[in-house]
Amino acid sequence: MDRALSVANLRRPDIDQAFALIQALYPDLAPEDWRAFALSLTEGVLSRQCGIICVRNAANYLCGLFVYHVEPSLRCGQALVVDLLAALDVVNVEPVMQAILEAVRSTATRLQCGIARVRLSSQQAAFARFLAERGLRLEGQVLSTPI
Repeated sequence: MDRALSVANLRRPDIDQAFALIQALYPDLAPEDWRAFALSLTEGVLSRQCGIICVRNAANYLCGLFVYHVEPSLRCGQALVVDLLAALDVVNVEPVMQAILEAVRSTATRLQCGIARVRLSSQQAAFARFLAERGLRLEGQVLSTPI
């Protein structure tokens, strides 16, 4: 069965709908915190170097998204960094993950980045396996501490 998926920038009217995807990863996150974060990335001067890309299914429901920004890279010029990635589908999540991966690559190309770096949470092991099977390699680890 052909399942048409479309990829586009997240628009302001879709921010609240996208919260359901984010809440699956961060159940304690408040809707107003997501809204403020999403607005900061989708509107204003910085939105050319950062943003949110979403994936919609044939029924026009959001089923995936990723948050990205561009940062300098000593070895690659510029790096597209994906900090947040979510995919959800009740039938088969793999096509959604594939659409996200293709959108990450095309966004990196469009923004003239020499590399794309995807940061996953420790609870996204299935996504990590999926990406590794498609050629992404472990580059290092990200350690963090609340400030």
